[in-house]
Amino acid sequence: MPKLKRLLVSACFEIAQRRRHCSRNQEHVISQSDKCLVVKENMAKHNYCLECAALILQKAKEELDGLAHELARKDDVSHIVIKSEQEL
Repeated sequence: MPKLKRLLVSACFEIAQRRRHCSRNQEHVISQSDKCLVVKENMAKHNYCLECAALILQKAKEELDGLAHELARKDDVSHIVIKSEQEL
């Protein structure tokens, strides 16, 4: 069976080993020993403070929910089409 396509990028929470700046807002400082979201894209690592991480995760959830809703709606439409064809 073919390998499934991964929709999400590689991401995890880490404890900062040194002072960092948030990749979304350079004014947000991630201090040493603070928890932060690290997103790995290609060969780069992007660090996000918890405030921005919450916004990023909320947006990702909304996008995934939208895709799931579209999938469910497509299943409903397919079911209606099949039922209509059976009635003919």
